[in-house]
Amino acid sequence: MEQKFATVLYWTWSCRPGMLSAEEVGVFARACQQPGLCITANWGRSPCWLEGMDLMAAKSKISLLDLGRLDVDDGFFIRGATAAVQSNPHPAYERRRVAVVAAVIEHPQAGPILFETGCAQNAQEEWPEPAWEAFPRNVYNDEHHLGNALAAAGYGIGDIRAVVMGHLHLDHAGGLEKFAGSDVPIYAHEMEIKEHYYAVATKEDIGAYLPTYLNWQLNWQPLHREETELFDGLTVRHMPGHTPGLLTMQVETQNSGHFMLNSDLYHVRDVFEQDLTQGWLGRDSHNWHRSHRWMKQLQHRYSATMVYGHDASVLEELRQQAKTFD
Repeated sequence: MEQKFATVLYWTWSCRPGMLSAEEVGVFARACQQPGLCITANWGRSPCWLEGMDLMAAKSKISLLDLGRLDVDDGFFIRGATAAVQSNPHPAYERRRVAVVAAVIEHPQAGPILFETGCAQNAQEEWPEPAWEAFPRNVYNDEHHLGNALAAAGYGIGDIRAVVMGHLHLDHAGGLEKFAGSDVPIYAHEMEIKEHYYAVATKEDIGAYLPTYLNWQLNWQPLHREETELFDGLTVRHMPGHTPGLLTMQVETQNSGHFMLNSDLYHVRDVFEQDLTQGWLGRDSHNWHRSHRWMKQLQHRYSATMVYGHDASVLEELRQQAKTFD
């Protein structure tokens, strides 16, 4: 069935590649990998960008970006972390210094792909006062600016060929301003784009989502399915709970195995490693637990390295191991 569908997609793509969604691209790529399928014999000349491409051999490189530090009450991340209970009626209200994390993936065919963009450079001026009071970015030096962090990894803003957004909260989508007016595709889940508009329009969640990030000059590319092979070896999955449209990304490398970029499915490692529950920032507990179980299965299946949305200790450990994982 998928092979027949791919035949139709091929003719559409070879004439008008912009007409196909990322999901349809994945169908075509998987069909090309089926044993015994010969593109040249059965379909004629392949699209120019596929010529010479070994779809089975594509392996990416990944570099993690450090975009600063926030100081945040643990209760936002872990349910009950600072709750007053019978045995501890006056708990200490601990604040944790957490990282702002992004990643750049060097895909052998698609080129450099950015996963999330961090806070805006002038976040203190842009963010509502209650948001800054709760999540102040207290460490932000020159090396934490998105452009400089990319440069340290060997890239410029102009090198980025696509951006994948785990979700559109203010501490993840601030750097999208760098891509306004360009044709760089900004991939986000359909439900996240809709939630962003609804949250701002109704003012129900205007602190986490900002009106200025609803930028029509960005080349938004919505994703719709639970799982999409966006590019060969790069799989995004819809894992709601923290937000309705949260996406995670799995990156396959040649020598370093699989990486799971979790966005804020998990803010910190404790929640995943100790099977805890997301704290005050969890919007939908039922869907979050479904997503958590799915990620547990995936991590076990692929022995994947976990990268969390804000865990500074994991970010620092991985960056000490390697500048780039290939």
